[in-house]
Amino acid sequence: MIVTFHIETGFLREAAGRLPDGAVSIQRLHRTEGGCRAAVWVDVADRDTVDTALAADDTAGPTSHLGPEAEGHWYVVTTVDEPLDAMSRGLLTADGMLVRADLIEDEWVVQARFPDRSSLLTFREDLVADGFDVEVKQMREDEDEASTQFGVTDPQREVLLLALERGYYTVPRNASLSDLAAQLDISSQAASERLRRGTQTLVANTLAAPARPSIGSRQH
Repeated sequence: MIVTFHIETGFLREAAGRLPDGAVSIQRLHRTEGGCRAAVWVDVADRDTVDTALAADDTAGPTSHLGPEAEGHWYVVTTVDEPLDAMSRGLLTADGMLVRADLIEDEWVVQARFPDRSSLLTFREDLVADGFDVEVKQMREDEDEASTQFGVTDPQREVLLLALERGYYTVPRNASLSDLAAQLDISSQAASERLRRGTQTLVANTLAAPARPSIGSRQH
């Protein structure tokens, strides 16, 4: 199941305040000795602007630039932020996994995957025991995400069809990832994720799927 919740933490809030709204998200989170490491996506093309914002944020420890993608940049940020560390530890204990976390209007909105409701309860109890509250906003089962057409979600279907319509798959391309993102009013990174995951699901459920007999063919 996928759970959306809010967690109170100041991680990268100061940096985000120097960047456009919705520019910062956490894509991976790993515990380390004495803290944790976050794989962070920043949806800003100008690296100097991002570097300056991160350097001015006291919650960001040693930071490494992994490289650009689309119109943003990937970073690994080390932090000793206690709520983030507690969340990372709680996910590990409850067999949960971070899907993504977005800093929206000065608040971290987290999506995480859990095996069942019991593991979610374990996660929340662990954080409460550490003195941190978790405000659950939404819960949904995995199967609720997918449409009935080849297993892709509605957002993935939308970007796939738009990419075909706008000429993203032509050689040379008639539309860029940024063009698709702009029309859908989402970030380039979000458009890239939907496109990759949708394509993977389509291939898995068509070309890589077990062969099925044609209608009217005989079974022996």
